[in-house]
Amino acid sequence: MNVEALHRDLLSAVSLATDRAAVKIRTTYQSASGPGGKVFPPTYPAQNRSAQDGGQYLLESRFVDGQERPSVLLDSVPSHANRAEEALLRARRRGTIETPLLELHHDGKAQVVLSSLEFPHRYADAYLRDSLLEGEPFDTTDLGRSLLSACPEDSTSLYRHDPGSIVFGAWNSHRRGRQYKFPRVYSGEIVGWDPVVGARRAGRMDPLNLVGAATRTQDGDGWEYDPVARRQKTRGNKLSEIGHGNVAPGEQHGGVTISSATRTATLSLAALDRLGFGTATAAAATAARAVLASYALLADRSAFAGPGLWLRSGCDLVVVDEEIVWVCRGGVEVPFALSAEDARELFRYAVRQAVEAGIPWDTRTVELAPSRPLAAAIDQSLTRAEPAQE
Repeated sequence: MNVEALHRDLLSAVSLATDRAAVKIRTTYQSASGPGGKVFPPTYPAQNRSAQDGGQYLLESRFVDGQERPSVLLDSVPSHANRAEEALLRARRRGTIETPLLELHHDGKAQVVLSSLEFPHRYADAYLRDSLLEGEPFDTTDLGRSLLSACPEDSTSLYRHDPGSIVFGAWNSHRRGRQYKFPRVYSGEIVGWDPVVGARRAGRMDPLNLVGAATRTQDGDGWEYDPVARRQKTRGNKLSEIGHGNVAPGEQHGGVTISSATRTATLSLAALDRLGFGTATAAAATAARAVLASYALLADRSAFAGPGLWLRSGCDLVVVDEEIVWVCRGGVEVPFALSAEDARELFRYAVRQAVEAGIPWDTRTVELAPSRPLAAAIDQSLTRAEPAQE
């Protein structure tokens, strides 16, 4: 790969100086067990439908080449973004890339490290709101105020400290005042085609066939044995509810067989074009948009460039073919190649060019500590320990 040539293409694309409107990545998979194999999609609360008829899966018809075709969702847009963020975080912690990162460290009864690539609402998350930076509430620090003041017209602070909020989208909905939205510029999902819903009955056999009942102790962690199972209105009486005894087979979601699966990911160049960088020159702003584009491509290639993809237990996919294209005016698609290593080189080069253009990039890890109530909530939730008393 000629990284300089690809970067020039990216610069012209993000400035909308050509007919290129987006980057699209399309991957075809089959089940690891072979064509027509069974996979297990994510489940959602069933509404007046049983697991056997697919009520827990997201089934819908989609138009493909002008024809209606049944599909099942295998990976949603938010989940897809989380996989990309997880891949970026792994790469950063391994030292193969340098990106901005905020980390919440808690060293109490529970040990926790939570990063800005894991916060559910990214830069606007409540974990940041309830954190301390050098002993001060995060929102009142210079860094906190700069992030909260970011807007589409000037996204410089987010670019410097949390570019994932721009690429994957974020909305400041947990604080008072004006709430800016940063719509995602990169998104993707995976669907399975021609699903046939399967059936499954699951239970558990206790090797000792224990019988009787359990009475929980007041602390909720222990229990006392009762040889007679009694009918009680409260849960917890059955041995099966604490992991002992037999469980009679019952209806469970049984997965689906699919003919194939498709992952479609899109990077919108028009969405990048609407981002401003305050008083930065036009050339510097374009260089920053190219960094964000390369960041999105790096995230995608880090998470999805491998020969296979594991989504969850029972949903293991193997790549059949893949193409990466520029989507141009008129729907014309122009293919290009981009491996995971190519994406890393492109990203590093784009960052260097942006720094030279006057848009800095902060790769320090900013360490935060939880506020007192957040620390107590973490300890109680993860260890069921009594909150510390002052």
